[in-house]
Amino acid sequence: MYLSVVEFVFVHLSFIILFYNRMMRPFNVPILKSKNYIIMDRGSIRNMTWFDKLNCQFCGYANGTAKLWNDQLDNISRIDFSRYRSPLHKPAVVLYSSILLAFLIFNFIFSKFLYLIIALILGYSRVSTVKVWRMLKEMKYGEKLSPVFRRIILLSKVYAYTLMCNLEQIESAWCPLKHLNNEGYVFTPHHKNFYERDKLKELVEYLEQYGSVSDRKPEY
Repeated sequence: MYLSVVEFVFVHLSFIILFYNRMMRPFNVPILKSKNYIIMDRGSIRNMTWFDKLNCQFCGYANGTAKLWNDQLDNISRIDFSRYRSPLHKPAVVLYSSILLAFLIFNFIFSKFLYLIIALILGYSRVSTVKVWRMLKEMKYGEKLSPVFRRIILLSKVYAYTLMCNLEQIESAWCPLKHLNNEGYVFTPHHKNFYERDKLKELVEYLEQYGSVSDRKPEY
């Protein structure tokens, strides 16, 4: 998982902070704050080794980043760009699309490499990109977008969604403990399966028996 740290930092600093908050702002998209998604509060949990704490902190960062990116893409998919006629609007979309497309080409190769490690070696379940694509098409995801831009956003959503699902497999096996603070934060869907901090002993026993709190158990 730590092999992907550069990827997450790039996604966070570029697409989430710079490109979305700056390039998409003229289209009145909701501004989503990183601090409400990236929650790194599990390093203070007692009776955990430093390595376990490091895993929990990184899981908080990676999963929060993935969830935030998914929500931002959802916001973009709902924009009716036909309402915006300013000369600055089209260049913003073209630039955002170009950078996003270049990133996706690189990560298509990188994600296949991670799949070999995460899914095949560790036995974790992998979400089918084909099924995600079909699901989004059935939902008419981004139907208000132009054909070219819609396809780029669809490809981005497929990658972002599968990334979030794959990270769920890792966090559910490595650090399935609930965050300390709840008010004002946005959690990933699988957070509901996590144990409270005072149930650490019970959690360890469960993981020893089942390997994960995920609904999709590992296949060793």
